[in-house]
Order: sequence, then C-alpha cells, then structure tokens
Amino acid sequence: MPTNRVRKPNLAQTSSYSAALSHLKKVDPVLHAAARLHHARVRDFGSAEKRYGNQKLFAALAGSVTGQQLSTKAADTIWGRLEVACGGAVTPEAIKRLRFQTMRKAGLSAAKSKTLKELSKAVLSGELDLVGLRKVPEAEAIEKLSAIWGIGTWTAEMFLIFALGRADVFSVGDLALVRAMETLYGIPPNSKKEVYLKIADTWSPHRSFASLILWRTRDSK
Repeated sequence: MPTNRVRKPNLAQTSSYSAALSHLKKVDPVLHAAARLHHARVRDFGSAEKRYGNQKLFAALAGSVTGQQLSTKAADTIWGRLEVACGGAVTPEAIKRLRFQTMRKAGLSAAKSKTLKELSKAVLSGELDLVGLRKVPEAEAIEKLSAIWGIGTWTAEMFLIFALGRADVFSVGDLALVRAMETLYGIPPNSKKEVYLKIADTWSPHRSFASLILWRTRDSK
C-alpha cells in the first residue's frame, strides 16, 4: 500500500464501512467475502479528514512527490533533509524560497524539484485550492491536481484517497490493486485496463473502500 505523509485510514468500524459493505454484498460477493475475511474497515472519509488544512495537505502531496519511485527509507531521508532546508516544515512559502540547488542537495531530482516549485506556485496563487478539492467530483479533483507539472494521475488518486479521504477513487494504474484483482477474480495478468475498470465501476460510490480491501489482500500474502 502506498505511503504518505498523512496518517493512513484508520481501520476502526464506522457507518461508512457498514454502507460500503452492504453495497458490496449486493454488487460483488467476491469482494464482499474478501472484506469479511480480512476484516477490512475504513473510517468516514468525508468527516475524518476535515482537520487537514491547506498546509498539511500541501505537505502530504509534497511528500508523495518526494517519495515517488523510492524506498520508504530513502524517501524518509530526503524528506527529513527537505524539512530542515525549509526551516522545520514543508510549506508552499518555504518551497518558494528554496533554491533549486538546495533542493537538489537534499536529494530531490531536478524533476521533483520543479514539481514542488510548480505546486507551491499553484497553491500560493490560488490556482489550486487543496481543501476545496473535497467539494468537487473526484474526477475533477484528479484533473486539477494532474494539471500541475510532474503530478501524474496515480499521485493525484493516492492523494485523494489517503489525504482527502475521498470515498470513490480507484486507480487502475496501481500495480498492487491490479495484481490483487487478478488473483481475486482470476483475471489474466496484464489484461486491458477496461477489464479492471468494468469491475471497479460496480463498487461506486465506495471504490476507495474497495481499494483498501484489495491492498489488504495483497498485504496478507
């Protein structure tokens, strides 16, 4: 399961868990059985994450960018250096002030440095309102995030699930999710993405919950 600078969804049972489980029981007995087997539970995404303001959400997204294609240990090391360079907290203002040379010295690639600069500029200018992404459809939120140079669809989707707590997100580009579906449903490896999306569409409006179940099935192997 992806790492993030914001606490992962708590596994305590909530009313949203009950609603999602009830929905899966009707539309997907296979995934419903997996949820029961692995005791997958999620909190109420919509209310639980309201305490995260723009600054903490910025740090979460910056952390996701920093950690892309790196081991957890390497990502944590670079993040620690970046926090020091920023004066203790990675904020849009601090990133704006940093020189590229300083960011590279902390261990960031040129591309990641540019992405953080572009993200900082978008947040400070008001072009991107991270808190406001809670109020728009998931697809629109992903589109807004992906418009920032260097932020891809997968990063945007993980941010929506783990930082914003959006309830209806499925990432067909996440290899762990795809592999879990192949195992669970007997799908031939590396099938066309439409095969996975057709199944995932039945989970809506609880696709984030379904994703957590799938990640848990992978973790249990």
